[in-house]
Amino acid sequence: MSRHWALAARCAALFVALGFVAPVSGAVPVISQGVHLEQVGSIPVPAAPRAGYLASQVTARDGYAYISLGKAFTIYDVSDPAAPQRLGSYEFPEEIWRFRITGSRAYVGANFLGLGILDISDPTAPRLVGTYDTLGQASIAAGFETKVVIIDHMEGLVMVDVSDEAEPVLIGSYYIDGYARDVVTLGSLAFATESPSGLYVFDLSKPGSPEPVSILHAAGAPRAIEVSSAAGGSTLLCGASGGNLQVYDVSDPLAPIRAATFKTPGRAEHVALDGAVAYVADGEAGIQIVDLSTPTKPRLLGSYELARRAHYVSFAGSHVFVIAGDEEDAEVVILRRS
Repeated sequence: MSRHWALAARCAALFVALGFVAPVSGAVPVISQGVHLEQVGSIPVPAAPRAGYLASQVTARDGYAYISLGKAFTIYDVSDPAAPQRLGSYEFPEEIWRFRITGSRAYVGANFLGLGILDISDPTAPRLVGTYDTLGQASIAAGFETKVVIIDHMEGLVMVDVSDEAEPVLIGSYYIDGYARDVVTLGSLAFATESPSGLYVFDLSKPGSPEPVSILHAAGAPRAIEVSSAAGGSTLLCGASGGNLQVYDVSDPLAPIRAATFKTPGRAEHVALDGAVAYVADGEAGIQIVDLSTPTKPRLLGSYELARRAHYVSFAGSHVFVIAGDEEDAEVVILRRS
């Protein structure tokens, strides 16, 4: 009998993956590559500080979850995901748009404040160790060694030297055509996007002001991006744009290519990458899991439905973290993947 049940489960998973059957809300789908998701915990998100402002980001690593909401940056201990514990918090004078974490530092794009450098080595007491005031509104920053690159909606990409974190020094800037959106680093490479059509690649190991080593113009460039090294030496960059998943192959930083535009069942809002697997926050459709092992032919592996709209997704180790809901009622849903 157990063999019959196992066969039935495999058949059901195949039908879900192929799109013939929709997963039951709250169920744990069986993914064709052996990935399972199930909810194991949650973190309540306080009421939004102003109308229309939802928790903007959650990033998890090493047993901690870092959450931004309005002006607050808060750290939770999620070593036991069934019982998250609130630790420390830091309140910025301006709204946090987005942040990236490198080692014991969080590089925060804090609107008109500019870059905020948070020391998060003591999660119970994050402290501001430095700031850099850009000309316009800073939305996000990412680090490489003693350099930090910032996206500023007026200046474009701004690079500063943070050897002395208390007094960051401007190295230079590069004006990005269009509306500068996001930046992420992988090794010495920085990838920046602008709306409506640009992907820029910078080599931060080069001295002097930042200059792109390549530029790719492709309609519908994503607003928020993530990059990951995949099996076989390839490097993938993904983001959401126009409700679709955009896939780039940036294995050759001198010649990046748009590999695919993939229509998800819902409306893609954010992407997290784990090698060649993309976890997509797909709005009302929950979380979609997409196989990118052939970047030109993304393949839907399965999905996990949520009670609320999936807004942002991150992962760490065996867990996926999702901001779900709206400005009136939101939470960070913690899913275990196995």
